Amino acid sequence: MMRQLFALLLLLVTASEYARAQLPAGADEAELKAAILYNFALFTEWPADTLPASAPLRLCVFQGNGLLTALTGLQEKQVNGHRVSVRTLPAAPGGAQLAACHLLVLDAQDRERWSLLKHDLATSSVLTVADDRIIGASGAMISFGIDNRRVGFDVDLVPVRQARLTLSSKLLRLARSVQ
Repeated sequence: MMRQLFALLLLLVTASEYARAQLPAGADEAELKAAILYNFALFTEWPADTLPASAPLRLCVFQGNGLLTALTGLQEKQVNGHRVSVRTLPAAPGGAQLAACHLLVLDAQDRERWSLLKHDLATSSVLTVADDRIIGASGAMISFGIDNRRVGFDVDLVPVRQARLTLSSKLLRLARSVQ
């Protein structure tokens, strides 16, 4: 199933109508979102001092996140020469634990901790992706979701640049909005 979702996502990413693409009937929403997150990682470049060649790409998520099970399916996949390592964070992670992440996936359960997380991440190169509009509107780098069976995402370049990350122009062209 995951392989089919990656193929579907590749098709969506190569299509100029990505932001309006429909979720196929019978597709598992969590697995599709995990595939989208994987592609966000594929189209992101981290500074060499943050993600050295052949080092694992650490994808972090809090226990209870609705995508946790689907994200574990990404374990050991390759992203531009980096093996994906999925880590579950404790409820109150320290700054060093957060900074060790490369991609942090957030959802509605993280709303209360988001202001503290955002402060702790201010000087690190962690791509923050929210599967929640409230977190997305308050400083996450990428906010994504599926509304009425339509896949879409928005990008805020201010925190992306502050984190010294580079998002591919291919990814930016597919976003509903880029600020």
